[in-house]
Order: sequence, then C-alpha cells, then structure tokens
Amino acid sequence: MLKNYFKTAFRSFLKNKVITIITVAGLAIGISAVLVIYQIVQYDYNFDKYEPDGNRIYRIVSQGPNWNNSGVPSPLHEAVQRKIAGIQTTAAFFEFNDWNTKVSIPQGNNQSPKVFKKQQDIVFADSSYFDIFPHQWLAGNATASLNTPYQLVLSESRAKLYFPNLPLSQIIGKTVVFNDTINTVISGIVKDLMSATDFNNKEFIALSTIPNSGLKPYYNWDQWGNTNSVNQLFVKLTPGISPQQINVQLKNIFKASLPPDEFNDKEKHFLQPLSDIHFNTAFDGKASKSTLHNLILLAIFLLLLGAINFINLSTAQASQRAKEVGVRKTLGSSKGQLISQFLTETFLLTVLATILSVLITPLLLKIFSGYTPAGLKYAGLEQPHVIIFLGLLIGVVSLLSGIYPALIMTKFNPVTAMKNASSSNISVTRSAWIRKTLIITQFIVAQIFIISVLMVNKQIHYSISKDMGFRKDGIINFYLPFDFYHPNNKKFVLKDELQYIPGIQIVSLGNQSPAFHGTMTTTISYKEGKKEMTILPDMRSGDTNYLKVYHIKLLAGRNVLPADSVTELLINETLAERLGFKRPFDAIGKFLTYNGSDVPVVGVMADFNESGVRRAIQPLIFFYNIKYGYVMHIALQPNVSAWPATIAQIKKDWQSVYPDQDFDYTFLDKTIANFYKRDIKLSKLLAWAAGIAIFIGCLGLLGLVIFMANQRTKEIGIRKVLGATVMQIITLLSKDFMLLVGLAFIMAVPVAWIAMNKWLQNFAYHTALSWWIFIAGGTIMLVFALIILCIRAGRAAMANPVEALRSE
Repeated sequence: MLKNYFKTAFRSFLKNKVITIITVAGLAIGISAVLVIYQIVQYDYNFDKYEPDGNRIYRIVSQGPNWNNSGVPSPLHEAVQRKIAGIQTTAAFFEFNDWNTKVSIPQGNNQSPKVFKKQQDIVFADSSYFDIFPHQWLAGNATASLNTPYQLVLSESRAKLYFPNLPLSQIIGKTVVFNDTINTVISGIVKDLMSATDFNNKEFIALSTIPNSGLKPYYNWDQWGNTNSVNQLFVKLTPGISPQQINVQLKNIFKASLPPDEFNDKEKHFLQPLSDIHFNTAFDGKASKSTLHNLILLAIFLLLLGAINFINLSTAQASQRAKEVGVRKTLGSSKGQLISQFLTETFLLTVLATILSVLITPLLLKIFSGYTPAGLKYAGLEQPHVIIFLGLLIGVVSLLSGIYPALIMTKFNPVTAMKNASSSNISVTRSAWIRKTLIITQFIVAQIFIISVLMVNKQIHYSISKDMGFRKDGIINFYLPFDFYHPNNKKFVLKDELQYIPGIQIVSLGNQSPAFHGTMTTTISYKEGKKEMTILPDMRSGDTNYLKVYHIKLLAGRNVLPADSVTELLINETLAERLGFKRPFDAIGKFLTYNGSDVPVVGVMADFNESGVRRAIQPLIFFYNIKYGYVMHIALQPNVSAWPATIAQIKKDWQSVYPDQDFDYTFLDKTIANFYKRDIKLSKLLAWAAGIAIFIGCLGLLGLVIFMANQRTKEIGIRKVLGATVMQIITLLSKDFMLLVGLAFIMAVPVAWIAMNKWLQNFAYHTALSWWIFIAGGTIMLVFALIILCIRAGRAAMANPVEALRSE
C-alpha cells in the first residue's frame, strides 16, 4: 500500500511540474529561514552552561537612576571576601584596560624581543577565577598560580602563539612583558574553553599585580564612588543561601564604606544570575531573550507562509483531482486511505523541500553573517540536534500543510465527481473563502515586514543625523598607549607636534569623547540649608580645549582652568535643573562634594547626548584632568579633500613618538553610527524576512494565477473572439487578487503601527510615524503583486484563442 502511495504521488508531481516546483521552493525557503533561526536560538541558549553549580553563580552589578553597569567599584571584591557571609567562592577579574596592548617575549642573547600587538582577552585575576570558570590545567595548577604579583597563566592557544617551538611544560617560568612595563612570569597553562561562553579570556595576570605596581590610579583601586564595567566580580553562593540575603549585606557594605554625604540609597548593587548575563542587554548582554522570542515568532510566520502556499495550491487543484478521488472511492478506498495518500504526497514534498533547504542554509548564513552571532558555525547534519529538529519539522509541516487539503478532497461525492469534476459542490472553487483568507494572511505578514523595514531605517537615519549638541563631523579620536609608570611624558610631546599641522584646527587631550559606547559615572553631593542631594552623574574630563573641539556651548560662567587636581567643575543644564536651579547662572559659585572635597561650579554647559538617542540626556560633570588623559581629540579643518594628507601627517608624528605602536583612529561620526549596530542588524533581519515573505507570497500568487489561467483557458478564448483586449483580460484575471492585496494592506496598517510605535518607545528621542511609510509599504507590495500577475495573466491573454477553443 505504501509503495502505491509513493507511485501515485510521483505521478501527480510529474503531471503538475510547475505547481510542484513552486510548492517545494516556497516550503524550502521557509524551512531554510527556520533552520537559520533555530541555529541562532540554539547557539545563544547554550551559553555558559558548562560551569558546575551554575545556578549558584552570580555576578555583582551596579544600578542607579537611568543607568546600569556590569561592573563594581574596585575595593568591593576585598570587602565581599572579608565581610559577607554565605558566599562559598569570590572571584574578581579586572579587564586589562588598554585598547592596544603590546605583548613582548624576551629572546635573550641580546636579540630583539618578539612583539605581538593589539592582544585582547587579557585580565587581572586570582586563582579563585578558575573555581568559577573551570579550565583544564595543562601545566602548573590553580593552587600555585596567580597567588603572588606578576604571575601569569596563559591559555593553550596563547602559549603556542608566544612559544611555538616549546613543549608546554618548558614554557613555565618564561617571561612575558605587557606594554614594556609589566614583567610577568608564566606559572600555568590552561586549555582553551570549547564551550560557548561570554568569559573566554586568554591571559590571566595575578590580580595582586595592580596594587603592587603603578596601576592603582587607572583602576580607582581605593575609590568606592567610581564604578567601571572593566571591574567584574563573581560569587558562588553557599547552598541554601538566597541572593536577597547577599543583596542586603552588599547594601550594608556600601553604607559603611562611603561617607554619609556620598552614600546614595538609590544606587544599588545586587546579584545577577549567571544564566541572565548573556541575555541582559542592560548589563552588556550579547543577546536578548525578547529578540530570540521574536525570532522564534518570525520562524513560525515564515513557515506558515510556506504552508499556506501548499494549502492554497492543493485546494485550488482539488477540483482537477475530483475524478481521481471519485474513482478511488468507487473502487472501495476508505476516507482514511485517501487521507493517507494525500498526506504521503505532502510528506514527500516536505522532504524534498527540507533537502533543498539543507543545501541552501549555509548560503543564507553567509549572506546574513552580519546578523548571526560571530561564533555561530553551521555544521549541518553533523549535529544530532539538527537532525532531530529537521525530523520534527518535517512531521509538523507535513501535517500542517497536508491535513486540510486532504480533508477537503476526501469530501468529494464520487457520483458527482465522476460525472463532471468542475461541478463538484465543494469549497475549492476560485471564490473559496479559505483561500482568500490565506492569501490575505500572506500579504498581511509581508506588508508588516516591509513597513517595519522602512520605519526602522527611518529611525536609524534620524539617530545618525540628529543634532546631538556637539560637533561630530570632522572629528577624529585615537587612544594613547598607557605609560603606567610615566603618565606625563610622550602624549604631551605628541600633542605639541600635532598643533603645528596646518590641517588641524584644534587639539585636545582628555578622556572619552562627549558620546561613546559606554558609561562613566561618579558620585557627587550637594548641600544647601536643609536641602541635601546625592547624584550619580556621568563625567568627562580633559584640557581647556575640550569644549572648543566639540563646540560645546557654555550657558553661564566660564571654562575650567588648568590645575593638578580637580579644583573646578562644569555641569550640564540637566544637572543644574536636577539640583534645583531655575537658571543656569544660579549654579555658578555653588559647591559640590566630589571625591571628598568641596569643588565650586564655574560654568554650566548646554546639554548634549552622551550615548545616542536611546538614552535620555543625563546629569554630567566636566573637570580639568590631563595627567591620566588617554584620548586625543582632533578637530580637522573643513576642507574634506585635505583630510587624507592631514591624517598621514598625524600618523607620521605618532610614529616618531610611538615607533613600536600601530596608529589607529576613528571618526567620531562613525563611532556614533556604531551606537545603532543593533538597530542596523534589526533592519537587515527585517529586510531578510520581508524579502522571504514577498518571495513566498509571490510564488503562491504565481501558482494560483497559473492555475486560474489554465482553468479559464476556454473562457479567455471566447472573450478574445468576442473582442476583448489583452488589458481587459489581464484586468479580469488580476482584479480579485489585487482586491485581496488591498484588503491585506488595510489590515496590516494598524498592526504595523502598533508594533512600530511600541518599538520607538525604546528611544528617548525618535522620529515620527509618518503616513508615507505605510503608503510606501503598500505600494511596494502592490508593485510586486502586479508584476507577477501581469507576467502570467498577460501570457494567458496573448495566447491564440484558436488553441483554447479547438476541442469545442
């Protein structure tokens, strides 16, 4: 019986080649999209699952009014070890805070050291790090490593990079120098992690190196009021201890450690579960559960579109198979046997579509590599979970696509069907409401995607082109190498040389630019009479040229003056209002407590966006500080054509001061554009989904038009003989479909408006939901549908009527 089902199915496929190809193509595209999305979701949900007792591992994070930070103040890790009960293991690690880390391997015998530039994934840690994130030890051990200053543990890949010709056991005891200043001795080598993790560090310097070297100022080692995301702190709780118990003790530590006028009850430090780290974008998570859930919904929609194509084309052909069903029923076939026959056909088509989708999925992953996670690699059928997923997918799609057409076709009355298939009184004619509903559903989904793409792109353009309150065109920034032991030397020499380049307007030395991808916060307090306030503003620092480079306006007062310490403050307009001043001028001369000292406010700056348009403008302070300045800010002359020559001269001056360091710079406007990488990825994903939805929808439309044209061949021939024009016949065949596309547009508009309005609420500043976006979305879909309809309907309209009427 099964063999007969297969033979009958293949005969049906060969008889209806075009419809079969269209059905398989639609299903294959839908299944490929689902397979890509499955790979993304499975990859992200597999992060940091290898740690033993992961349900007891937490990261301590910081939060305040309108800000979040995945880091903590530097002194917290020692306080947690001494003062908090209920913690089994405490592991702090501080990222090596340098954008261009240089690693040197001494060679001896007066040979030049081997140099490796721009090394990443370097942290300061102690041996307890490996209790939280266990590694396999290939040489050395956790007990003897990272317990004394200047010890170093390497991953296997870094050990082979630095010492390619030595056995791992002989690498122990070798010297590795970081930035020509930190001399470390290798005490252990661990195997690289093969599991998906957000903490795939490669080099571990003993944490005690920081207080025993000149690094303390860079990590604010003793300052409770400064929070930095490079300072990560993990704990493993004792069994039976709840996170809430630890959170209470954390609050007590900060209350005891900070002066009363600096302690802010609104600033919180609490435990974040390990399972939440990868998904919580508020604390630098790499993925978002809401995004993954939306991807799953997207996969379902795209799969449904392919299934809808199958249902539409199958029910449309049902009347052509009426005689077949009638004969089978007359010869004794049961309803169950007929359903099995049609489900077998669906199963075979789904298997063919799945095979095709497996072949094209790697191509889709390559095309959309900009959206997929960087570490995602498609291993295809080599992964057992992929085979299981595809098996389940084939079963679901076969049932979903085939059950309704099978039930419809088994309802034929055998006598009526054998007498005249076209007169079968069932709901499979061209006016059947179920097909119209399915067509409308397809085009609703497609139009929602199109409108969403247009709206997201409009917001991206608004975000990038918005006036942020400072100059962003013609500004370049570059980081300066950290000179841990001589912070006042070379950078000033370079700055002096840059000032003489004709293509440069002005140069400034400071910390970060007005807007960068991150946060720098501190604590200030203000007291006047009975009014006491503690606020956590953002902060920037630099020399007196900083405001001039970026054209930041002063609304009141003057610029800060040079000083060896923080003796004057500028505040922004938002902070002035937060402090209760009705006019900017009212803040001048007032004193704010910063780092334990009362510092006067000498000027009020106009507000500017510090981190893009997603985040509202925050309170901010600015002070003079160049001793620890690590970013050069350069305003170029307006002549764009001269910029390459100017940058070439900057590079030449750089190399004269830092001959061993590569020169890398960024244009500020490009940096700001990178704020919206997530939105650009969303735009690409929606464009991808819209393209697939349009393609599947148009395939289904093409199949139905082909079927309708074939079914009405004689009618078209008669109309042509009676004088109908080609345009009249095209209109006749296209009218019903265009009405369905128009109805789909009307239904898609409110859904798209609600979805896009909700999405725009993620931005503190956003563009308007313009009416033309919806009209453009409807027009795009209408154009695609018209092209498909006109191509096939036009062919039918221009056919020779004699061929159509010959049998009459």
